[in-house]
Amino acid sequence: MKHYALILNPMAGRGKGKKLGKDIISKVNQKLGKVEVFFTEYAGHAKHIAHQIKNDYSVLIVAGGDGTIHEVVNGMINGKAVLSVIPIGSGNDFVRMLNLPRNIDEAIAVIQNGKKLWIDIGKIGDLYFPNGVGIGFDAWVVKESMKIKKLKGFILYLYAVMKTVFSFKNELVTIHVDGKTEQKDIFLIAVGNGKAMGGGFFINPGAEINDGKFDVCIIDALSKKEVFLHLPKAVKGAHTHLPQVTTLQTDQLKICSDKGIAVHADGELLGVNLKEVNISILPNALEVIHN
Repeated sequence: MKHYALILNPMAGRGKGKKLGKDIISKVNQKLGKVEVFFTEYAGHAKHIAHQIKNDYSVLIVAGGDGTIHEVVNGMINGKAVLSVIPIGSGNDFVRMLNLPRNIDEAIAVIQNGKKLWIDIGKIGDLYFPNGVGIGFDAWVVKESMKIKKLKGFILYLYAVMKTVFSFKNELVTIHVDGKTEQKDIFLIAVGNGKAMGGGFFINPGAEINDGKFDVCIIDALSKKEVFLHLPKAVKGAHTHLPQVTTLQTDQLKICSDKGIAVHADGELLGVNLKEVNISILPNALEVIHN
C-alpha cells in the first residue's frame, strides 16, 4: 500500500485551489515525500477518485473545502485509508472540529505528525456527511450562496443570509425523534455532527464529533425582526438559551413535510422540496488526522 495521495480541487474556495495548487503540491512532496496527485474536474469527481483509491493508500489528503471533503468521505467510507485535510475552502466548517490550521505549511505539519482519531459519520438517505445537515432556512441560504460569484468565506454566507431573510417563509414539519412525534412551524433544523455550519455559525456549539450522537438545534418560526435580532447570536453559539430554540441529542431522526422542505448536507444542496428525510449516525466510521 502506498502512503499518501492528494486529491486537489482547483475550484475550492472560489478558485483558490487553482491559485495555490502548485505551491501545495510542491510543499506536500517536499515534506511528505513523493505524493500521487489527483485533480477533480467536475462535481462528484472527488467521490469517484476516493472510491477508486480508498484501499490503495494509507492517507488521502484533501486540498479543498467542505464540499470536497463531503465528496471524498462518500467515496472512501468503508475503505482502509485515513482522511487528512489541507483547508482551502470558503466555509471550512468541518475542519474546525479537527482543530486544523488554515496555513498550508502548518496543515502539512499536522499530516506529518499523523495524530489520528476515529470520528462519527452521519447518513441521510444513501448519502454520508461528516459535518452536518441543515433543513429550512439554512438550506435556502445555501441555494442563494450558489448564485453569488465574487464573495467567499463568512462574508459570502452572511450576504446570502441577508438575501434569504426577505424571501423565506417558515415551514410546517413533523419531527420524529426518540419515539416522540411533534408537528411545528420551524425556521430551521440543524443536525450537527460538528459544531459549525454556514462558514462559521456555531449552530450546535456543544457537538462532539466522536460521541455517537448528533446535536440537534430546532429553531421555531421566527419573524423577520426576530431573525435580525437573534441570528448574530448564532455566530458564537449564544442562541441556544432563546425560548424559540430547542436543543437535543439523538442518534437518529426523521423529518417529514407535506409541501416539501429544503435540505443541505455539508453545504451541498440536496433539494428544496423533499417530503421525508431520514438521518442516522454511524459511530466511529472514519479515521482522520487531527491536531
